[in-house]
Amino acid sequence: MQVEWDWGRVAQTFQWQLAGSLTGKVLVGIALLCLVGIIAGVRASSWLRQPHETRERQMVLPRLIGIVLLCDLGDWTLLRALPWLRLSFSTQIALPLIVAALVRLALLWGWAIAALILRWWQRRHGTPARDRPLVLAFLVVNLSFSAIQAYAYVAEPLLVETTELSLAFEDLSSAAPPVRVVHLTDIHIERNSYREATVIRRVNALQPDLIVLSGDYLNLSRLHDPVSAAHFRELVGQLRAPYGIYAVRGSVEPTIDSMAWLAEGTDLVWLEQEAVTVDVRGQSVTLLGVACSHQEPLDARRLAQTAQGVPADAFTLLLYHSPDLIREAAAGQIDLYLGGHTHGGQLRLPILGPIYTGSKYGSKYASGLFQEGSTRMVISRGIGMEGSNMPRARFLCRPEIVSIELKGTGD
Repeated sequence: MQVEWDWGRVAQTFQWQLAGSLTGKVLVGIALLCLVGIIAGVRASSWLRQPHETRERQMVLPRLIGIVLLCDLGDWTLLRALPWLRLSFSTQIALPLIVAALVRLALLWGWAIAALILRWWQRRHGTPARDRPLVLAFLVVNLSFSAIQAYAYVAEPLLVETTELSLAFEDLSSAAPPVRVVHLTDIHIERNSYREATVIRRVNALQPDLIVLSGDYLNLSRLHDPVSAAHFRELVGQLRAPYGIYAVRGSVEPTIDSMAWLAEGTDLVWLEQEAVTVDVRGQSVTLLGVACSHQEPLDARRLAQTAQGVPADAFTLLLYHSPDLIREAAAGQIDLYLGGHTHGGQLRLPILGPIYTGSKYGSKYASGLFQEGSTRMVISRGIGMEGSNMPRARFLCRPEIVSIELKGTGD
């Protein structure tokens, strides 16, 4: 006669009798661990009796999953370490983690397709299947992606470059000495870090006559953070320019009142649809400051209103946050147009270039020196990085200080 056990009732009775005391709970735990150990041991013994090639094949998927999980843990550790390293101060790491996980999932699918193709080729040619090289290749590719992430998050944001240009204009006098203008944009401060310290040191070493700022001073995640605002004031307070520091609103600064709050206690001069002429050792530089609303008709009208009354032979330097007014500036015969907003793409791919620039012109004016008619435009890659849940990373797009020597060729 075969006896059938009701294992659910047996377990319930056993737990009822022992779970009333701490000792009973410990014994239940030990019993369960022993049961799991016995099952695992039997399964391992059965697995070890299989041929070596079979065992190797069965271990491929667990190894791949292990590699992915370890790399995901590394990604999480890297992002959590950035504030401690004073490189980035974001607490929103979910989206970068999801993106990294999706990339690794795509790598896993790519590996699976490559493995299927290789197996087909090996069977067709009668060669033995070898999985270890494929696993090693998958490991190398994932570690390479981890290294790229570490570089983009840790190294490149600190590698501030100085771009020095020398431009000649007929509307400047050849009899007066050149004017050195340093342009900063998209600072996006969360907290002052090694990057901002480098910017201060580099800018002051250039000994500029004028410093101009073209918007986006606080990180999008810190627009109303008094600590971030104080750190911005600290940065501006350490910049030196004998003929002044001028700034316009970018796309993250909502109102002129917030600008007044942001610059409180500094020598920063806000230009809000204003034209100001600065005499620098005999050179007259007319600064046109236009706030950015990303509403093209509105901003075009603002530019036209700001330029009204400016003499046709005056040297005009337009400060506007993005490159999107280049055609209007060229139509108005602006001499020099300085902007940013694009971050140069911030994350660039080899050959393909910027992933996203935020400009209506796409990557056409991502960064660099451009000419439209008689107007020359310099778009900077900026200093900081996007906020909110976007990755605080740069890749193939280093932070940039732009220094321009303005020389005259006119009378």
